[in-house]
Amino acid sequence: MVRLSLSGVAIALAALAGLVGYRASTFTATPPPSAVQIPELSSYAIDAEAAASRLAEAIRFRTVTIVGDDGEPAEFERFQAWMQARYPAFHAAAKRERIGGRALLYEWRGSDPGLPPMLLLAHQDVVPAPEDTRAAWDVDPFAGIIRDGAVWGRGAIDDEGSLVGLLEAAEYLAASGAAPKRTILFAFGHDEEFGGEGAISIAASLAQLHRRAWFVLDEGMAAIDNHPLTGKPASLIGIAEKGFATLRVRAVAQPGHSSMPPPETAVSSLAVAVTRIHSMPIERGLDGGPALPMMRALAADISLMNRVAISNEWLFRPLLRQRMAGSPVALALLGTTVAPTMINGGVRPNVLPAEAIAMINFRIHQRDTAESLMRRARNAVSGLEGITLDWAAPPNEASPISSTTSSSYALIAALSRASLPDAPVAPGLVVGGTDARHYSEVAENVYRFQPLLLNTEDMAGIHGVNEHVSIENFERMIRFYIGLMQAGAM
Repeated sequence: MVRLSLSGVAIALAALAGLVGYRASTFTATPPPSAVQIPELSSYAIDAEAAASRLAEAIRFRTVTIVGDDGEPAEFERFQAWMQARYPAFHAAAKRERIGGRALLYEWRGSDPGLPPMLLLAHQDVVPAPEDTRAAWDVDPFAGIIRDGAVWGRGAIDDEGSLVGLLEAAEYLAASGAAPKRTILFAFGHDEEFGGEGAISIAASLAQLHRRAWFVLDEGMAAIDNHPLTGKPASLIGIAEKGFATLRVRAVAQPGHSSMPPPETAVSSLAVAVTRIHSMPIERGLDGGPALPMMRALAADISLMNRVAISNEWLFRPLLRQRMAGSPVALALLGTTVAPTMINGGVRPNVLPAEAIAMINFRIHQRDTAESLMRRARNAVSGLEGITLDWAAPPNEASPISSTTSSSYALIAALSRASLPDAPVAPGLVVGGTDARHYSEVAENVYRFQPLLLNTEDMAGIHGVNEHVSIENFERMIRFYIGLMQAGAM
């Protein structure tokens, strides 16, 4: 009997090993729907230095929108006038419409109205460069300086680089006499950094006209020189983005003098509530979002041990959870994040406040909803007296997940491979927010990708200090956009 039992165990282990090995060996990406014909991107006669000079000019416009403020309207007016003056062939070929005051929608009409349009996004506004950060900048953030082979200043990457790159590409084609078969729409919002009302208005206008795009392409992801999973370059095309919601936690208690405090004060109750919500269970895993497709696409460059673990998550889930526990990047990719960000209560150190308030920011993964998170948060603080929860503003749910087998994804991926042949293409999840999230109802698919190869220093400049884009990267972007319009619409 013992021998038979041991034999059975050996057979079971061998079967398990075979299953694990089979799943690891077949862990690959879904092949594209068909081969895509794209032009030779190196054939375009582009003056990269002149294009970089125009991007530097664009950076000098302080198109900053501040939340709750109108920003500087005159700067947007001047910037839009500059766009018309610098790109005359495109403006002669395309119809320009202002929507909601400062947002712009261009229509370069195609000859075949039966083809759904291509919709290309960028935003005119940039985040501020606060005075207390100016000393850390090597240049004036709005001087638009070219040095060391790069264009420096606020917006060089986010997102005037994309906007000017699109205009450069459209001007190149329009000046050459090209005429699209497929209509190309360009949507340039004015307040992406603080809510995206411009994009909301443009999307609503398209919906009212019953216009549905073939696909949307916006910023949000790029190629990185050192992917954390492979240690090699990878081009990441955002196929979805996380939602955004801020939970307001309010605690009320009896006010009074601190010399005779009750067992719990508003501040102590708030602290307990915030701790419970911060540590409430959040499901994390490879399924339910872009993580698993991304890993499949990069499987050839993933180490054998990691490939075995990832492809057999059902078996190695505890190990994977242990490994990702210390990685903010992994935690953000694989589930909803919970981040207490603000707390306020009391005006004097010796006075017990009647009320204390905290804000907790959620970046919502596709497997969760604002409703389910609120339910869990209420359960977490159940039993605490004087605690109430509500959303500080209407939540933005996680976006739908776009296809990786569509003709539009195949086109973007082919152009990315042509632009960056050493960076395999993979889908990704945008953990921040973009204007693209507002267009899911008016497009078959929505993608987020800039054809830039970025390193850690480049990425640190986005919303940080010393933002810059290399001229090589900017030229790559222009060639990509020309190829996209030519292959997708001409």
